[in-house]
Amino acid sequence: MRPEPGSSSGNTPALEARAERVSPLPDFCGAETLLRVLMLAVLLALAITLLRPGTGDWAGTLALYALFIFWVALTSLLILCLLQRPLRRGPLTLQIVLPPLVPIVNTALVQRAAESVQLADPELRLPVLGIAVILSLVAMHYLYLQAAWQRETRAVAQAREQAMRARLRPHFLYNSMNTIAGLCRTDPSRAEQVTLDLADLFRAAFNGADRHSLREELAVVEGYLRVEQTRLGERFRIDREWPEQDPALEQQIPSLVLLPLVENAIQHGIAPARGQGHLGIRIRPERDTLTIEIRNSLPEVAAPAGTGTASDAVRLRLRHAFGDRASLHAQREGDEFRVRLQIPRTPQDRRGRR
Repeated sequence: MRPEPGSSSGNTPALEARAERVSPLPDFCGAETLLRVLMLAVLLALAITLLRPGTGDWAGTLALYALFIFWVALTSLLILCLLQRPLRRGPLTLQIVLPPLVPIVNTALVQRAAESVQLADPELRLPVLGIAVILSLVAMHYLYLQAAWQRETRAVAQAREQAMRARLRPHFLYNSMNTIAGLCRTDPSRAEQVTLDLADLFRAAFNGADRHSLREELAVVEGYLRVEQTRLGERFRIDREWPEQDPALEQQIPSLVLLPLVENAIQHGIAPARGQGHLGIRIRPERDTLTIEIRNSLPEVAAPAGTGTASDAVRLRLRHAFGDRASLHAQREGDEFRVRLQIPRTPQDRRGRR
């Protein structure tokens, strides 16, 4: 039996996930954090070498400083990665105070060990610790700001996604219900199919899944197009061009990225036209990318321009999911409007294709 929405058993995982989401800690185990720390370590070693007076063996001095800084940075990052999960459950003060202390204490221990084997000058102990304190605070401040920016980006993307799920236009619902009411008298079986397509569309819009396969996204789009085809009749022609059995259709994409673009194409291109309009969806799998093109005819009399909210929301969600590897371009070409998406293919998808 499923727990009630207000029950504690149903809310516990959500509350735990929410507690982890609001933690200010950066992801100390992430590859991006490791790359940033290594870049800072290289720059620090180079700066100390260049500012060190009377350096004869420049390469040897750089290597020695780099070894010292790399060891402190990597071991500190490893310790913070191991402590990350309990830290996230700890008080906020501990999450802010403890991470900068780890590299400072680690620097003192490494400095002491280097002195014992005569690789470091004991007279430089206090300057080294002073530099470690300053750099640790600066580096942690940078990592915390970067983590806050990433959380804000995710929050904006989630807000856009929720708005997108809730933006099924009322006039589309009203028109669909009127279509179903008219078909109930003339074509009951088709009215049933339109009702099922409408139910599938709302189920996909409100199920809350972040990602699904391209094949599932196309199934949702097909249901939406069947509803609109029934409403618009011969005024609406659809051209589909994609490989049905290609493994590229199993590519995971953010949910509902194609549906708002198709909806825009019908609202601004097909519905205002006096004559027949056409909509084309083309999917072209390549070795490293998946290109999806949506094109629609334009009405004879220009319809009111859209706000671009749907395209901006889709572009943001693609950037959040794939970074700079994904893109969305929209432009008018002759008597058509084209939207072209390029999505990187996963290694599993490419292996399935070979």
